[in-house]
Amino acid sequence: MNSINHYIFKECVEAFVELNNAEFALGFVVSTTVQPNFVYLDTKVVINSLDLPEKDVIKLTRHLERNFFEQACTEETLFFDKNSNLHNSNVLNNKNINNIRYVPIKDALGIYAVILLINVKLSKVTQKLPDITSLVASSLKLFEHSVKETELYPVKVTPQKNISNNKKAVESLLKNTFHPTFIFNDEFKVLKANSASQKLFHSNIERGWPTMDKLLEKSIPSVATALLNTINKYGFLGHLNKEQWCDVNFEHNSYQSVKVDIQLFEIEYLGTQCFGLMLNEKYDAEITAQDYFSSLQRFNALTSVVPMAILQLDKNWRCSYVNETWGRYTGQNIKDSKEQGWLSCLHQSDIQEILPTIQRVTFYAKNYTGEIQLKRIDQSNLWVSINAIGLFNDKCELTGFILTLHDISESYLHAEKLEKMANYDHLTGLSNRSFFNDRLAVALSRSSRHGITALMFLDLDKFKNINDTLGHPVGDKVIQEVASRLASTVRNEDTIARLGGDEFAIIFTDIKTIHVLASIAQKIVNAVHLPFTVEEHPIAMSCSIGIAMTDEDKMLHTPTDMLNKADLALYKAKELGRNQFYFYDSQLEHNITMLNRLRESLNNPSKNEFTIVFQPQVNIHSNQISGFEVLSRWNNDILGHVGPDTFIKLVEDNNLIYEFSLWLFNEAIKTVSQWVKVGLIKQPQRVAINLSAKQLHFHDFSDQVIDLFASKDMSPTWFTLEVTETAFIEDPTIAGKNLKKLQKAGFLIALDDFGTGYSSLNLLRRMPLDYIKIDRSFIKDVLSDDDTAKIVKAIIGLCEMLNLGVIAEGVENAQTKDWLIANDCYTHQGYYFNRPLTKTDTQSLLLNAAALATIAS
Repeated sequence: MNSINHYIFKECVEAFVELNNAEFALGFVVSTTVQPNFVYLDTKVVINSLDLPEKDVIKLTRHLERNFFEQACTEETLFFDKNSNLHNSNVLNNKNINNIRYVPIKDALGIYAVILLINVKLSKVTQKLPDITSLVASSLKLFEHSVKETELYPVKVTPQKNISNNKKAVESLLKNTFHPTFIFNDEFKVLKANSASQKLFHSNIERGWPTMDKLLEKSIPSVATALLNTINKYGFLGHLNKEQWCDVNFEHNSYQSVKVDIQLFEIEYLGTQCFGLMLNEKYDAEITAQDYFSSLQRFNALTSVVPMAILQLDKNWRCSYVNETWGRYTGQNIKDSKEQGWLSCLHQSDIQEILPTIQRVTFYAKNYTGEIQLKRIDQSNLWVSINAIGLFNDKCELTGFILTLHDISESYLHAEKLEKMANYDHLTGLSNRSFFNDRLAVALSRSSRHGITALMFLDLDKFKNINDTLGHPVGDKVIQEVASRLASTVRNEDTIARLGGDEFAIIFTDIKTIHVLASIAQKIVNAVHLPFTVEEHPIAMSCSIGIAMTDEDKMLHTPTDMLNKADLALYKAKELGRNQFYFYDSQLEHNITMLNRLRESLNNPSKNEFTIVFQPQVNIHSNQISGFEVLSRWNNDILGHVGPDTFIKLVEDNNLIYEFSLWLFNEAIKTVSQWVKVGLIKQPQRVAINLSAKQLHFHDFSDQVIDLFASKDMSPTWFTLEVTETAFIEDPTIAGKNLKKLQKAGFLIALDDFGTGYSSLNLLRRMPLDYIKIDRSFIKDVLSDDDTAKIVKAIIGLCEMLNLGVIAEGVENAQTKDWLIANDCYTHQGYYFNRPLTKTDTQSLLLNAAALATIAS
């Protein structure tokens, strides 16, 4: 397919992509001369807007080819969708594919092309694909003329590198060279030979050339060994020695020979480094002036149609030839481009840096490739790729250069747009997390040679309230205002990033003292705290900042280390009351170690570092065990015993609650299931499990718990779930829905630690509760503090009026037990009855339940 038709076809595919809002497209032109129809291999058009790496694009393309084009092309329009019950799972068996639209472009005479559209966006109104009738009709006009036949599927092919832009130019120049010339690879296989070589060797490519080493040994035996040695040295030297063999006998046969000059050179062809061999036959008659001018005319004609600018320069950068494309690129006429006039179209920095580099690279007979900006006459800029080769005389002296320049502005701007999308936050224009990580890694790599590198991790205090009360559009404008204030506070060379939500990070380099960081941090705190107005809403924000910095001993740090340290310092700032900053120090290092050990223990449950214990709950009326509360214990092989108050907070703060909760539920279900089977516990005895406030904020949490119990064939009626007021206050709607579902499934719901939080009567009315547990901090003071005793009595009376059960925690002596009985609280839990027991000790207690009655009396 010629370049014009290929360009039109590419435009057609891009139009399909835009019209259908597709994320990936693959197009082929179809043969109209064979039946059944197959696609042309060399007409492939790939449109990749998924931002996939090249290797993934190749895999995805091969997957689609294998499923659609290793057999005859269908003329039916097809649509496959993963969300549909009816779909071809083999076609959609790729992680990057959600749906596929197969579009044949055809008319009554046949099918012209096939386009695959990947991840088409459906219309929200019609739930149908956009109408493309008019586009199909116009597309048919683009393919009225057939293209050159090429190899067709189902021949399997291996994805290859892109062939360089100079392929056609090399082949055209080879065709128009009257000296016998060969192009061959490092395995001596002949890739291309011109007609002059066929005449000289009385052979042609259809009959097949022998390898170049055999050809040389037969026809030019006197210099064959020297030629082959020069080629073999190329791998060691990195370039060919500029050698020419003159007046060498070329032997047609045993009785006929001719004198030739031989020139060996290196050349890039078909995307690989190859070699060229040119032979100049020495006849009595020299090449005529007419031949020379004919060759020159062919060269001028060729360079005038090549879609790239071509310049010929001497070693002092004086221009002797430019083609018309240079004028179209720059607006400069050919006359003004001669001598050193063309340099006015280059930026001064490129003249000082690029030209010396070209001279240095081409001096060693290598090609230079790069990208530069040309200055047009109208002062606008044009991005071009530049290729340069050196010109040498017969003494191997560099005499000049050939430059070719290709317009890459469109692809460069597209790449620039993709880079911005990949590296910057769309809301604020700040660096995003990915780009931030790269910049932090670079900053840390140079911190050993420069001043302090520091990281500030910033979080807006109670930003969620803005979104909940004023809406997300207002919240977005608050984020933008904060980003603007941060940019106005720090230096231009400092990197500010929005890591997500209301989290920001700032990288500081070359800081001399810690006092400078403290001053900057305070300015940021003050700047964020200044009131502002968004859509007529007066808003006052504050922020907390954690600061981590490289140590004075210049030890190596990783981005993860710095983020973890700044994160810990941020949480410390919030614990101290918010609206302030805090420097990471060695006092927080223990928390990092503990967090790492915690993750390791959760990821390796076979180490059995986590265990559960059971604390009995006693019904005083019957002197019987009414149930147990499941408590977790962590005994690490390095840290030793870590209290639940410490590690549970780490679990919640570091998003490990899912893994921990799954382990806890599985352990409790497995134990209770065994007890139920052997009759150790009986209804109405229940086992209580504590829920984290964060769990109740997941929409599907209740469904996950119910499904887990169903998969273990365990009834929820053996369990009580304990929650705190915090879970309900932070998000009452989601928490309420989860609790109601769990209660309906058979779980009892108990409100834990009542009296220590808000103790809202409205919550008692709205929450689906069965029990209230009075916190131990109240129970321990009922005998010594009259106000506390009055509060506990009020809670007991309130539970009775609301028809809720009540459990007293922290009962540690007989006097407290008797006071509770006298005030109508009959379910107790505490050390007076039992400390938390291991599974084995709990089983023994259940087997000897009679002993409890003796203790209780």
